[in-house]
Amino acid sequence: MPRIAIIGLGLMGSYYLKLLRERLNVEVEAVCDVDPKKLESVNVPRKYRDFVEMLSEGGFDGVIIATPPLYHKDPAIEALRRGYYVMLEKPMAPNLRDALEIYRAAKGRNKLMLSFSLRYHHLYQRVKQRVDELGGVVHQWHIGMGALPSTPWIGKRSVSGGMLTEHGVHVIYYQVWYAGDVEEVYAHTAQVTRGIEIEDSATLIMKHRGGAVSVYMQSWVGGHSWRKWGVQAKLGRVTVEGYLAGEYSISRVGGDVVESGRFEEPPEHMYVEQLRHLVECIENGWRPITNEEDGIAVQQIVEAAYRSASTAKPIKLPLPEVL
Repeated sequence: MPRIAIIGLGLMGSYYLKLLRERLNVEVEAVCDVDPKKLESVNVPRKYRDFVEMLSEGGFDGVIIATPPLYHKDPAIEALRRGYYVMLEKPMAPNLRDALEIYRAAKGRNKLMLSFSLRYHHLYQRVKQRVDELGGVVHQWHIGMGALPSTPWIGKRSVSGGMLTEHGVHVIYYQVWYAGDVEEVYAHTAQVTRGIEIEDSATLIMKHRGGAVSVYMQSWVGGHSWRKWGVQAKLGRVTVEGYLAGEYSISRVGGDVVESGRFEEPPEHMYVEQLRHLVECIENGWRPITNEEDGIAVQQIVEAAYRSASTAKPIKLPLPEVL
């Protein structure tokens, strides 16, 4: 069984540590965090405050990086250059520049995995299968209304990158997974909440190379939570009332219902499947399903959205710096 190290013991890093041990029986050999109190709170063989020291001493096969986005680049590049498998928490980076550096370090190594967790969620997998059976995406939509997370650094643009960067990448990823590469992006963003540096409301329209169109609306302004998404396929339609759980319906164009019901699955299942995939990749030498190509594709879309919002013009992809 592969041995794992974790950099960053915040919400996700601590959660991954728990799931690796309790659900997958995987040994966590080492952890690294700048906060000594977090290091004291976990029982692992080796603890570090310097990731370079941890990576140089080794003794493990894969590294999970679960730091805030600003601190993704340096440990990711260092771990990849040393030959480790790396599971990098989303987003790839807080900006396109850092993401491109990670991408170039990962290219050809086949060892970088991005934590686009919806790829490992059974509802999203089921809908993808059904949409393909129904002829593919014509257009799709996702509406997510919520509140600003309490994470202290999330409102700092230099650290999180923004709402679309830190959270919107989940939705952008699955919409690209369903409908293919994007050729044009148009977006509008707004900041309503005081005391933050990031957008807390955004509307994003993506035109895919195959002709499909995706619309994504997200708000952290506050009020009651409301989440809906769906897909119009060539031969039918899918609607979901919720995000990770809720009522769903799948029908053909004539109105016949193919499948409907209420999907219920604890969120931890998708994280367990994601971690299981990391372990299997290490054991078998596989390239991760969600890899650097997905990471840079999504990062480029987010960057295009911000450029579109600032100019009030659609932005063509690929961006010049990605060519």
